[in-house]
Amino acid sequence: MFEELARATLKINCGNSTGSGFHFLNEKIIITNCHVIIEAVTKGQRITAITEEKDIYELKLLSSSPPNEFDFAILQLTGELVSERIILQPKVQNYLERGTEICFSGYPHGIDDLLVHKAFISGPLANHAFYIDGSVNGGNSGGPIIDSADGTVIGIVTQRRFLGAIEAKNIEQRSEELRQYCNSMAGRGSVQLMGIDFGQFAQLMAESFLLSQQIIQSNANTGIGIGFKIEYVVEECKRLNLI
Repeated sequence: MFEELARATLKINCGNSTGSGFHFLNEKIIITNCHVIIEAVTKGQRITAITEEKDIYELKLLSSSPPNEFDFAILQLTGELVSERIILQPKVQNYLERGTEICFSGYPHGIDDLLVHKAFISGPLANHAFYIDGSVNGGNSGGPIIDSADGTVIGIVTQRRFLGAIEAKNIEQRSEELRQYCNSMAGRGSVQLMGIDFGQFAQLMAESFLLSQQIIQSNANTGIGIGFKIEYVVEECKRLNLI
């Protein structure tokens, strides 16, 4: 089961973003999160998929949902596969039972190593989402969640449960504003007191806050992840006549 799941999973690159994805329905269709390829939606950035064997494929965007809704993207390979891959099939369930044994896979932290995890459904989150007791990290987004009993896809890894995420985002925004302000003031003179250049000092502080926030974001993990149900992807695939 683990090896088959690995052979269905891909690393997705788009602009400055990396995530995970998987073959779905047929060898040409790839699923990931919309937030992973948002730069393709907003800026037309190139999307590529990489296998564990380092085969690289170009992808085109067929459809996507807003990231703040069901957060999926349906992609299509533009070329031919050079090696055999595993194609995952969906199982739509209105209720995902707590305690269901699952597996999920992906590229945490954007690393080049593909990891497969065993976990359980911990409980419902909303009509479209559920908790899993798995170590989900940045880079896992878009990876498949399968029912261990039959290997069918029941969801997409979408988020990690990160307490303080809003506060960390606010620190990042304020620090970036301070950094940009300091850059805009460069060359207009400096204010010094007791030999300290306060413009340069503020710049260093802003960059330090940004670095600290990035470290916190990268390593914060409560061991709980969030999956979005596959049914909304299935509905869109039907609308596109892919099923």
